[in-house]
Amino acid sequence: MTLQLIIKLGIAFFIIAWAILGVWLCMNYNRLFGLHPDDPAESPGARSFGVAHIVAVWIGGIALAIYFISR
Repeated sequence: MTLQLIIKLGIAFFIIAWAILGVWLCMNYNRLFGLHPDDPAESPGARSFGVAHIVAVWIGGIALAIYFISR
């Protein structure tokens, strides 16, 4: 096995794990990103910013992995 193949297999496993993490986040959305019982005054804008940040990082990670696996 060449080093390039080993790296591409590692990236492929990363993509699979990253996709599973994304599915888990979607399934637990309300528990993770819903109203917090300890801080009921948290604004919806603060929650939406947090969710947008997590989605941007997730999409960026998958995009980088796809870029490097296609090289």
